[in-house]
Amino acid sequence: MTLAKDINNRLDEMLNLRAEINKVKDEVPDDAVLNNHKTGKKTSKEGAIRVAEAMITQIKSDLNEITNNGLNVNEIFTNKFYVNDMMQDREIARQINEEKNKPSNPAPTCNTTNIFNEVDGSDFLNN
Repeated sequence: MTLAKDINNRLDEMLNLRAEINKVKDEVPDDAVLNNHKTGKKTSKEGAIRVAEAMITQIKSDLNEITNNGLNVNEIFTNKFYVNDMMQDREIARQINEEKNKPSNPAPTCNTTNIFNEVDGSDFLNN
């Protein structure tokens, strides 16, 4: 993976965590008790936000490490002769198409032949 892609992936992770923090702040009541699905421990809304903030701090630390505190990334994103990464473009287009084609509410599955076999049709015919 190139340095620019690695940096972009870490920045994307940070943005996703920020979005999740904002979602939790908006949608979760202050007195809610949340479960960590990996460890099973219970925590409060503030505890979950602190964990996400710690993850963001770790990402910042990782970025500082891979960029040597920003010293080895001068002009990395300002290349005027930038050649577009076609494989990355295809991956993004594939993800967008998957999201468009994914049904928002999948149709319920029901075996209608069993329902009709269980119902005696004679009552409906006599009315």
